[in-house]
Amino acid sequence: MMFSLGAAAGVSGCAPKEGTTSSPPPSPTTAISTPVLPSNEEALAIVEELVPKFLAAEAAVLSGQAEVESLSPVATEEHRTSIGESADEIKSAGQTVVGAATVSNLGIQSVSAADGSVLIAAYGCYDVSHFNIVDTAGISARAPDVPDRFSVVFEIVSSQDGFKSNGSEPWSGASFCS
Repeated sequence: MMFSLGAAAGVSGCAPKEGTTSSPPPSPTTAISTPVLPSNEEALAIVEELVPKFLAAEAAVLSGQAEVESLSPVATEEHRTSIGESADEIKSAGQTVVGAATVSNLGIQSVSAADGSVLIAAYGCYDVSHFNIVDTAGISARAPDVPDRFSVVFEIVSSQDGFKSNGSEPWSGASFCS
């Protein structure tokens, strides 16, 4: 004959005595779960959708057409702060941003998990041929040795409300610009 645990305790005489209180249930423990990693194809789709949106939003902020907060859906707080500082420097120097950078030839470098987030590193060809910083006379402030196209690695991080750009760095390896 099978009894439930409560029935078995009552039958065996292990019921709590009157006047005693049972101990509170254990508090839940916070488990850090490992996020589900997207496949390379899924990660590439995320990057191909996010990066162009980010670059357009960044150009709007740098040109003074939008506030830094407008980057919230596409950039991490750390990256927004950095872009805000750049926008302030450009404005303080009496310069203006014209156009927007674009990206092509995106490819996945890695997909990993850290601190409960998904991290995607993606190669790309960063194109600044239609993006410039000019002074009040319209003269380019961009250093002459900066090429129009160069390889970068974008860092994309998952957040509670989707994936966001966390910056990019020049890539010194094989060129992704063809």
